[in-house]
Amino acid sequence: MKLNLKSRLTKKVLMWESVMGPWTGVGNLPDPGGEGGGHPIAAVLTRVLNWLLVIFGLLALICFIAAGFLYLTARGDRGRIEKAHKAILYGVIGVVVGLIGMVAVKTIDSLLRGGGQ
Repeated sequence: MKLNLKSRLTKKVLMWESVMGPWTGVGNLPDPGGEGGGHPIAAVLTRVLNWLLVIFGLLALICFIAAGFLYLTARGDRGRIEKAHKAILYGVIGVVVGLIGMVAVKTIDSLLRGGGQ
């Protein structure tokens, strides 16, 4: 019972099931020709990419909140104001680079699939 509870707790904390999803194959093996539509590895990679995008968005939000806090607490100090401006600039650059990366991955995926999706 203790091992089962530990295993369930680990899966919930790491969100394993939401990333990996339920397999439709025999036992614990995926069924490549199943009714799931598409290869299970591609489905897992798509879920991982979506989770990375969520994590990336949360990190960008934290960056902007921290930069705003720096700006609000600067109280006229030029050094802290410049530091806040740089943090905002780097946050925007990070968001743009992340979005370009996501678009590149989606475009390559679409080209490799033959433009079907």
